[in-house]
Amino acid sequence: MNTAVAAVARDGRLVSGDTHTTVDLGNGRYAVAVSDGMGNGERARQESKAAIDLLKKLMKAGFDEKLAIRTVNSTLLLRSRDEMFTTLDMALIDLFNAKAEFLKVGSAPSYVKRGDEVIEITGSNVPIGILQDIEVQAIEQQLYPGDILILVSDGLYDAPPHRYDGDSWLKQAIADLAVMEPQAIADELIEHAVRMNHGLVRDDMTVVVAVVERSQEEWAAIKLPNIPSLRKPHKNRRGA
Repeated sequence: MNTAVAAVARDGRLVSGDTHTTVDLGNGRYAVAVSDGMGNGERARQESKAAIDLLKKLMKAGFDEKLAIRTVNSTLLLRSRDEMFTTLDMALIDLFNAKAEFLKVGSAPSYVKRGDEVIEITGSNVPIGILQDIEVQAIEQQLYPGDILILVSDGLYDAPPHRYDGDSWLKQAIADLAVMEPQAIADELIEHAVRMNHGLVRDDMTVVVAVVERSQEEWAAIKLPNIPSLRKPHKNRRGA
């Protein structure tokens, strides 16, 4: 997984209420996550960072992903008597077969760009820290080399003026991308959202991009005299 992130805080502030992570969990699992805290500024940052930090610890300790998210939810409920909640959008990728499991709790849609196709992954439950019992939606999606995985916070999804539909503008912007590098993609989506608002940043915006790349061991490319190459040809598969 080749990853990059672009983020901007509301009105050019120094502190964003969004938190993100890209982490190798070991045992062939890789996680990409975005959390959007309630509101903006330091308080929102504390909410989203607390959720992401605890989730990473639990996942690295071997917790089942759904149990880990429910534990984070219970922890946020107990931390404060004041309202304290945050969204969570996580993609858990198996590095052996490129299968992805999307776990969404109150978050904006995620997207997979595969050539000219844009696949949308959505969820419909409430954010973490509101209800005692939450439903953790898990959506499975097979990924392939060259697929571009895009996770965004609500601020970017809802960035354009109200006359634009959040889903349609972002899906079209992703479909129209002419760049392939993760950092260039993240930067372009942020810039596009800001331009649609005539330079205004009305909310914290975060974009995390991960490109699936086929791994090739160094020994697979070794050529020895009179010995066939150890590297097997791969057929590129397309479609879900």
